[in-house]
Amino acid sequence: MTIVEPGGDAVVFPAMGPSRFADFGRFMVVDATARKLFAVADEVLGYRVFDELRVSEDDYAEVAQVTSFVASLALVEWSGLSGETHCAGVSFGKMAAAAHAGVLPFEEAVRLVAETARCERDYFAERHTDIVTHSFVKVTAETLDTLLAVLADADEWFEISSYLDRDMFMVSLSERALTGFKRRITEVGGYSLYTMRPPAHAGIFGELRERVDREVLSGYRLRDPLLPIVSDQDGSLVTSAEQAREWILGGFTRPMRWPGVVDTLAAQGVRRISVVGRDRLLRRLKCTVDNFATTTVAPESALRPRS
Repeated sequence: MTIVEPGGDAVVFPAMGPSRFADFGRFMVVDATARKLFAVADEVLGYRVFDELRVSEDDYAEVAQVTSFVASLALVEWSGLSGETHCAGVSFGKMAAAAHAGVLPFEEAVRLVAETARCERDYFAERHTDIVTHSFVKVTAETLDTLLAVLADADEWFEISSYLDRDMFMVSLSERALTGFKRRITEVGGYSLYTMRPPAHAGIFGELRERVDREVLSGYRLRDPLLPIVSDQDGSLVTSAEQAREWILGGFTRPMRWPGVVDTLAAQGVRRISVVGRDRLLRRLKCTVDNFATTTVAPESALRPRS
């Protein structure tokens, strides 16, 4: 790993949270850059994203994912960010990171996001309908081992899906075990945050990875990134098209490790990061605050008068 002089900047695209019309609607019509990119997305997909998002009741539906993706790239253009030395994408944020780094042209990336969302929807409608992914904080790694041992003793399946900070994790498990798991989190002084359905980032979803690879990603020609991408799975640098392919597919079956991204960015000399998109988490994590000066570029940022 080549270490550069301190002072570099990085663009980071966060994981996707619940995406609703109220979060993006005004930005989509008020900001000129957003209008331009969403018009391209409308043409690619054959429907008006704004209208579909307005009537959608699913926070993670295809249209919500497309909206989050397009808005992130519109915000990069609006902000005038340039000169960054690295980029990263956390969980779903890797789609925006891939497009930003030139792995795919914008139009193709929009289609990839939509087609992948449909593939995931169909898969989880049939498979693993009883599995959820639960996030929680204020639980150390040692205490987490104790909590997971209880699940193992009960012969319950589980996997750690995300390592977010020293005391924050996401675990995938059977829904029937969730109530007891949350109770034990509280008993050890932890705090439960939210539960995701469909679940994410677990080795048990190997069939989904294979289906996306075969039915979706095989139809695209990926390109070498124009700037290094830091993998959210192991902190490695993604610098080739083949590595980008494995990184995209790995997001289905490998846990997300934000501290690994932080360590690599810091070792690469990055001292400032711009978190682009709706972020309620990354900029607040201790490992982020301890290592970087952070700027957040969110939809509401583009709606405020420039100073």
